[in-house]
Amino acid sequence: MSRSYQADDRVFQKLRAAGKTSWDEQADPHATFDRFVMRPFLEESLAALTKPLHGLSALEIGCGSGPIACFLAAHGLEVRGIDVAPTALEMARQHAAARGLTVRFDAADICLLPEQPDRYDLIIDGHCLHCIVQDDHRSGALGSIHRLLKPGGLFLIETMIAHEGLVVAGNYRIDAEGVLSIKVEGPGIDGAFMVGDEWFAPYRRLRTAAQMAAELADAGFVVQFQRVTSQADARKPMLMQIRAGALSA
Repeated sequence: MSRSYQADDRVFQKLRAAGKTSWDEQADPHATFDRFVMRPFLEESLAALTKPLHGLSALEIGCGSGPIACFLAAHGLEVRGIDVAPTALEMARQHAAARGLTVRFDAADICLLPEQPDRYDLIIDGHCLHCIVQDDHRSGALGSIHRLLKPGGLFLIETMIAHEGLVVAGNYRIDAEGVLSIKVEGPGIDGAFMVGDEWFAPYRRLRTAAQMAAELADAGFVVQFQRVTSQADARKPMLMQIRAGALSA
């Protein structure tokens, strides 16, 4: 039985078939490969660094079709992007090649990443963590990130969060733990459940801002900066932007 976040490859198949280049193009009519949602926060965070960008090592978790990874490589960083969606990785390699960029794209699951010698100056979560629903999966992901971040390194996060004005209806359900579930055809995903005669499966995890900060602290991170921004539709999840470092083991 697949994990909830492993179902996203079907989305990338549909995006590619529709001639779209990135995940953001689903919901934002102005989005392009180069105009991705996290770009303003990423530019702001890079500008705040006290060291030259050229040669810094970066890991993007849940890289999708590669907009963020390619942006970083174009700015002189040595970049690795990982994802569990094979279609997304195929698209990412094509986009990097078309731009003449060298980016290492690997099929890997940050929740289950084995110990390895690689360490990174920057680790970027461009909307990956809210796709990881279960507590043990999230602790596995944050544990891997903590191990992979160099001393003095920076973990950049932009993630969806819950808030008091959030409206969940239609094909979605949300529980008291912030698990957002979506209607599916049957029980093919871990955690699927029935409401009446309809199947739902875990889809996203919407922490509050306070819960997100606490989760990072529990995983050994120190939040250096955080900000919550509203989306155009105030009924949708807000976005939380975080810059964090890792406490020494």
